[in-house]
Amino acid sequence: MKKRLSAFVVGAALLFGAVFPAGAKEKVVIGEQNWTGAIAIQHILAEVIRTRLDGEVTFLAADLPVLFASAGKNDGSVDVLTDIWLPNQLAGWTKFVEKGSAETLIPTKNPYTGVQGFYIPGYIQDEHKVKSVHDLVKPEVAKLFSFNGGKPELLVGPAGWASTYINEVKAKDYGFKDNFEIVSTEASVTYAKIDAAFKAKTGVLFYAYTPDWIFATYDLRLLDEPAFDGYAQDNKKDDPQYNPKGKWNFVSPSEDPDWLNKSKITSAYPDGTIYILHAKHLKQDAPKIAQFLTDVAIDPDGLNGVIKAIEKDKVAPEKAAKAYVDANKPLVDKWLANVK
Repeated sequence: MKKRLSAFVVGAALLFGAVFPAGAKEKVVIGEQNWTGAIAIQHILAEVIRTRLDGEVTFLAADLPVLFASAGKNDGSVDVLTDIWLPNQLAGWTKFVEKGSAETLIPTKNPYTGVQGFYIPGYIQDEHKVKSVHDLVKPEVAKLFSFNGGKPELLVGPAGWASTYINEVKAKDYGFKDNFEIVSTEASVTYAKIDAAFKAKTGVLFYAYTPDWIFATYDLRLLDEPAFDGYAQDNKKDDPQYNPKGKWNFVSPSEDPDWLNKSKITSAYPDGTIYILHAKHLKQDAPKIAQFLTDVAIDPDGLNGVIKAIEKDKVAPEKAAKAYVDANKPLVDKWLANVK
């Protein structure tokens, strides 16, 4: 369903289209991220740009660190990142978004809020009273999450996500890591395992975040963790939530190869703040699109419906996005109110 374009093709298109005749369409390259929420937003933005702003949109698929670096160049290779979670993507945010001489990416003024953590089926919690991450230390509890009779699994998320590394750190520091096989899975595999577990009424333990269609489809319960009490890591000293005695000290694998041992996290995630980012050059090269990307405000409940259409109902992403945009004209008008 997703079409992956090479950086060469996109770069060539931008190069040979660098000089536009008067009245030429504004152009933008949206980085295609590999989870359905990001894909839904990607196609909503593209639908509005194409139909309401008469712009041209292409997509470039790559791992998020690659997209972040490409967008950070501010050269048109990638212009938009659609679903950037803080604090998960702190490293990229600090490098390319925080104010300073190196700032090249501009955040939307209207981020939305997401919740994330470890989830289990409601029937497992009700029958076995599994309510906290600390319950997972017990071998008899861990056995509830065996897949096809093998070693119990903890589905930590897709490879390359900051949250995937964070979840492994948490499993270590809460003391249940050795009871589980730590499994990194793409979202589609996680969804399939959730569905299989619910059909068989067996256990499944996985990382998830809102918004997502699974929360409207299954009875899922978030496991309790100690409350987030601030970041103890040095790179958050300027953050209002910095606390040198806090329970969250994450060392990124990009910073240190011994990241797992040097990190220590024993608290819940703070609520996520999720942004759309666009390259600074768009303000000059595509001002209408830049203004729209500054003002757009994603509604998480509405996004759930688009995600469900794509992931559960197998509607093509572009068709699901078009249906959403067509059904929400007043909202889209609000997004475009300042476009001149």
